[in-house]
Amino acid sequence: MNQNKKLFLALVDDDPDEEDFFRIALDFLGIECDFKFFSSAPDFVSYIETAENLPDIVFVDMKMPKITGQELVRMVRDNPKFDSIQAVIYTAHISDREKEIMMTMGTFEFFIKPTEFAELTQMLREMIERKALK
Repeated sequence: MNQNKKLFLALVDDDPDEEDFFRIALDFLGIECDFKFFSSAPDFVSYIETAENLPDIVFVDMKMPKITGQELVRMVRDNPKFDSIQAVIYTAHISDREKEIMMTMGTFEFFIKPTEFAELTQMLREMIERKALK
């Protein structure tokens, strides 16, 4: 990852409370990054289709109306323009079958939405550290 570029994280989730949890966790960790929240998959798709600056990592909820997380990841993976975006499934639950399908699409990170703040901060720290090492 280019060390001069600020990390850009995105969250796509139909629960607005998740935005607050992410922002608080990032502030707590002292991580300086760009962060953008999208309350629906169509909003995220509209954004990335015209954006000059694409997210480095997008955290995607699986269970959303209109376009599911699985469909969103497929849309991103099917377009070479978005190859630089690392998709991470961030969901309350995911079946083994859903995981298997997502892995065939190039999604290698799955995180169950934590019930504890410490779990969220640990997950974010690990994801960001791994991305920074690339």
